[in-house]
Amino acid sequence: MIIDDPRVQFIMLFSHQTYYGNDPGTYIRYQGKRLTNKEYLEHWGKWIVLDEKENLDKVAEKLDVLVERGMIPCIKYDRMPLKEFDMKECVMCVFCDDRDRDQISELLAGFGLTTRAWVPEKQVIDGWSPGGMFLEKWIEAMGYEGEMAEMVREDSRRIMHQAFGDEDAIATGWDQWGGSFE
Repeated sequence: MIIDDPRVQFIMLFSHQTYYGNDPGTYIRYQGKRLTNKEYLEHWGKWIVLDEKENLDKVAEKLDVLVERGMIPCIKYDRMPLKEFDMKECVMCVFCDDRDRDQISELLAGFGLTTRAWVPEKQVIDGWSPGGMFLEKWIEAMGYEGEMAEMVREDSRRIMHQAFGDEDAIATGWDQWGGSFE
């Protein structure tokens, strides 16, 4: 199902089971088995596709059936290019376990999509952690300095520890919404 809430940056594709279930991390699986945080950090990642939003909207309609069937765990894409990162195109992230990444890449190619890169989720998490390239660039783009910048870094540190602090816990991922639905 496509979750398109105009109040948030990302348009999400989750299965009905994931979206309406009581376990938001249910899509984080490999061969039917839920991943621990350790396994998530070792194996989870995403294929990156860049394109105009209108083209991503069209392909999302087609990919939605694969998400519903569990063939693709989850997809998110930008509502608009991220100006904080000087992007000209929208980014679509197609999430999966790296042991399935070749199969997912073939599925995407069948829909005419060219994947730009495979990005391990650990790399993304490091980038959004204090001192990480993404977080620091975002802080700068927002004009945050001093105490405000430190508050953002501390919030990131807290979120990452809360999500991944226990490596043996079942992975639930981290906030992929890009904003609140409240």
